[in-house]
Amino acid sequence: MAGASPLTTAGATIAALLIALGRPAWWLLALAGFLARGGIVLFLFAIVSLPSPLVLSNILAPLVTPLAFGTLLPETAALILGGIGAGLFWLIGGSLFAAATELAIIRDARAIADEEGLPAAGPEPDRRMLVVRVAAAHLLAHVPTALVTTFGAVAIVRVIYAELTNPSDAGSIALRVVAGAVVAISLIVAVWALGEIVGGLAVRRIVLRGSSVRGGIAGAIGDLVRRPVGSLIVPFLTMLVLAFDMAAVLAIVAVVLSEVRDRLASGIDDPVATLLTVATLGAAWSLALTVTGLIAAWRSVAMTFEVQRVSAIGRTAPPPPDGWQGPAGDGTIGASAHRRPGDRSIGDPDGSL
Repeated sequence: MAGASPLTTAGATIAALLIALGRPAWWLLALAGFLARGGIVLFLFAIVSLPSPLVLSNILAPLVTPLAFGTLLPETAALILGGIGAGLFWLIGGSLFAAATELAIIRDARAIADEEGLPAAGPEPDRRMLVVRVAAAHLLAHVPTALVTTFGAVAIVRVIYAELTNPSDAGSIALRVVAGAVVAISLIVAVWALGEIVGGLAVRRIVLRGSSVRGGIAGAIGDLVRRPVGSLIVPFLTMLVLAFDMAAVLAIVAVVLSEVRDRLASGIDDPVATLLTVATLGAAWSLALTVTGLIAAWRSVAMTFEVQRVSAIGRTAPPPPDGWQGPAGDGTIGASAHRRPGDRSIGDPDGSL
């Protein structure tokens, strides 16, 4: 980035990818945050087989039937309260853990951007309860997601009940539910994606520009209104790449896992082939985690660079250092006194050789 004109959105995104490729520690941080915020559920889908409708009916019938007749059994109440408690613990604890990992990557990306000549978005913000504020921004950005999910769940539950009591075909119940509630599921996914974008932009306003939680959310929404294309292209592109990655690598894991199950179920007739198949499963699983972490880190750094890039546009250039006289006082070329030799600063048309 040094020595060039101000970065474009494409330039910042490519620079973020190149920088993320050389920092595997970021992959681990980004992967940990991704899994803590719910990504682990996607990975479980690849290795956990959903029970059949008959099995689900046998499990849920003793709990659901009394509720249908207005009776709340103690074990049912305990199960509901336990589920709510576990969900809240995961929501709050996972959000705080993911916020800490995201904050570490943003700070590192900011430091690297400063070294490479990308102007900082603003002064170092107040660090008090910064992790809590970052987590709160993400949670507030997903309030619409929670509301849409609540209403959409009604339609999804209806489809699940219909498929359990009167299956439309003999295919997978998961696919049948998705096909029957495609509108509700699509709306939930769209609002969730928008919440992710708003939350990501708000977090970077908090970390890079010192905004409050409400100010960060309001500023992120304002960016989407004023600059919808520029604000959406980076997070949407990286989110799309992450979605394709998840679909591809988890499909590979599912295929290899199916082969492992078949070999183990039929007996270990060929130990070498079985061992190689298990090793392939481990390699596929490791590849899925590694690539997911890399793309998640790229997404975080790309959004950070984009916020810094946009924040630098229109800002007043810093005053020249003492003794700097411009081209007339620097000879025929007019060498710049900013940063390292060869750099070209925003607002300074000169350069050094």
